[in-house]
Amino acid sequence: MVFNADDGSGLITAVGQFLMPASWSQVLLLAFLGYILLNQVRHYQKTPANVATINFPAVYIPLISSWIAAIRFMKNPVESVCDGMAKSKNGLVRIATLQGEFILATDRHKLAEYIKAPDSILNAQDGSNDQQQIPFTMGYGVGHRTYHTAVVRGPITQNIIPKTPMMLDEALRSFDDLIGTPVEETPIALYSTIAMTVARVANRIYVGTELCRNEEFLRNATDYAEAVVISAEVLRNFPEWMKGFLVRLLPVTSYRRQGRRLLAPLIQDRLDGKLDANGEKHNDLIQWLIDAAPPVEKTIPQLAERVMALNVASIHTTTMTFTAALYSLAAEPTKYGPALREEVMANLEQGEITAATLSKLPKMESFLRESGRFNSLGLMAMQRNARKEFRFSDGTVLPPGAKIGSPSLFLHRDPEVFEDPEMFNGFRFYQPHPEPGTKPKTMLNTDVNFHLFGHGRHPCPGRFLAVHEMKLMFAILLLRYDIRLKPDTKPQPFWIGTMSLPDTKLEVIFKARK
Repeated sequence: MVFNADDGSGLITAVGQFLMPASWSQVLLLAFLGYILLNQVRHYQKTPANVATINFPAVYIPLISSWIAAIRFMKNPVESVCDGMAKSKNGLVRIATLQGEFILATDRHKLAEYIKAPDSILNAQDGSNDQQQIPFTMGYGVGHRTYHTAVVRGPITQNIIPKTPMMLDEALRSFDDLIGTPVEETPIALYSTIAMTVARVANRIYVGTELCRNEEFLRNATDYAEAVVISAEVLRNFPEWMKGFLVRLLPVTSYRRQGRRLLAPLIQDRLDGKLDANGEKHNDLIQWLIDAAPPVEKTIPQLAERVMALNVASIHTTTMTFTAALYSLAAEPTKYGPALREEVMANLEQGEITAATLSKLPKMESFLRESGRFNSLGLMAMQRNARKEFRFSDGTVLPPGAKIGSPSLFLHRDPEVFEDPEMFNGFRFYQPHPEPGTKPKTMLNTDVNFHLFGHGRHPCPGRFLAVHEMKLMFAILLLRYDIRLKPDTKPQPFWIGTMSLPDTKLEVIFKARK
């Protein structure tokens, strides 16, 4: 192939001849692989040198080594981190993924150090925006104008107790619709049942009965929650300037659009000042958001994407956590079912589940906390992105641009902290006779040894609602059904990058109690 360097048309012809045999998919693939290589270089320059590495070749080759390590990590992420922990001398491990390089704090003392850092140095919102690609999957405002956090800490949390009766009503209706009263042992798809029930219960207090029982809205909300997770993993592989275009090609954008369409009439009524049946201002999420939103956010599109984003927060983690807990119950129903059921029955008020009932269930609290410990959700919890240099007490430095997180899967199974950590013990945290002045730890309590809901400066503000919902649903299921796994079956969690997800297809046997 020959062309005249002084002739621009010759260069164009040469490029055209080179690209002609290739399809657009091949061109995009080459561009994608090229970006991954550049991404590895960029992240390699932002990781400390004195940290144990995982899966890197013995002989370092610029670009190639990090890519090889990423491919090896994808094949077996858990074993990779195990190897890194064995090699590490300072509680820090460097991993490579297709999204770049990250530092894992595999030692609880290192975890305690970095989560205390101010956001001006190690930023939690930057970490969340990166992990979930929030500005693209949920909306720019959700990632950068986080006024909704105050709404979660304030009116949502404050209304948990007074709105318990309507949450109970919705959970009962949902289980009636999805499980019914099977007189014979009946297989039920557990994950989808819990996801739909969580969506109904949360949206009963978010948007009311008009939408919380709307099949299209609920299905869209649950599908959107799953799409955010998957879309984020895809988008993290691409440069920022491409993400705005690429996200439009992913299902997550369609779900956002559908959510906005369904929410628009309700939001418009509120913006127009429509009152409730008693002539008072509505007491639900849409009104709380309108009251708290800055002027730029008081529009239908902005408010709708905020409601959808809070649906993701409400549905995804709660569903995964509670499904895993029910799998643990179904695996050993005779060991835990009777004791948990008896505890609920002993605390009913006039035969009903109330908010007071849910506050008096220490065995259930222990079971849920143990499930959160044992069924940890991944290898990169509490991600922080370094805006400035951060120095650990041993002198190890995280340079600006570095990304650090902690592997809950391993820290929750530390043998120095937990006896027989590889065994599930549902009553591990139950104290039948607590010492005066002490309280048993619940799912709400975070520390360096238990961080299902984060820890430090930024624990999950929605954990109070999530735990309340789980206890409410758990109490109903214990009273109404016997639950067990099918013979010769067990949950098979799967991995997406550094995140572990519960088995979403497994059916569990339900039978109505007499």
